[in-house]
Amino acid sequence: MIGNSGNGCGANGMLPDFGPSPIASSLQRLTMAKVTRGRAGREQRREETLAVYGATLAQMLQAHIKPDSGARLLHIGSPGAAQLAGQIAHRFDTGELVICVYTYDELEEARAELAGLGNVHVINELEDLDEDEPPFDIVSCIAPYHLGRDTVIDYIEQAVDRLAPDGALYLAGDRQHELDRYVEALSRRVRDVKEVAGNGQYRVFAAQGRNMRKIGTISGRR
Repeated sequence: MIGNSGNGCGANGMLPDFGPSPIASSLQRLTMAKVTRGRAGREQRREETLAVYGATLAQMLQAHIKPDSGARLLHIGSPGAAQLAGQIAHRFDTGELVICVYTYDELEEARAELAGLGNVHVINELEDLDEDEPPFDIVSCIAPYHLGRDTVIDYIEQAVDRLAPDGALYLAGDRQHELDRYVEALSRRVRDVKEVAGNGQYRVFAAQGRNMRKIGTISGRR
């Protein structure tokens, strides 16, 4: 089990003040960003697009993630991970939220943003979890479309593998970035995948662990 660095409450039992909303902070940074041209400008716009994508979907996801106080949650992928954690960590005081990001830079950034949340742990490899780690009650993923189709499908496969039989899985994304294809892939492992939220091109889908198929894979690599 990953070690816990403390609980999410202050000494007086009150929740700590973590300052402005992560989503508001992200959007404010985008508004104030200096316009840059050329390759640097394209990279800046890409980062801005991903920030809005992650923040918007994190807001949609958090409305559906309502864990029991001792629940174990896993969020796979970096878009919106810090924003999501900042909104839901206080909802379960004896449980834990594990966030798996993709790169070392994302790992350091997320750990810095979430340093005040003792029940949140950030890793960049699911292999960092103990071999005897129990399955998670809730698993969520905001599809990291910028990493390519194969990576997203692999994340979805791992999300299903880590889900408890009585747990819930949430997949969020953008229909303009192959979300329909990812939902179809998820349906190969779990029956009765349902849309639970929509906002323009953004969608959130949910599946239940009890509907996991006995056989089958998404990627076909097994």
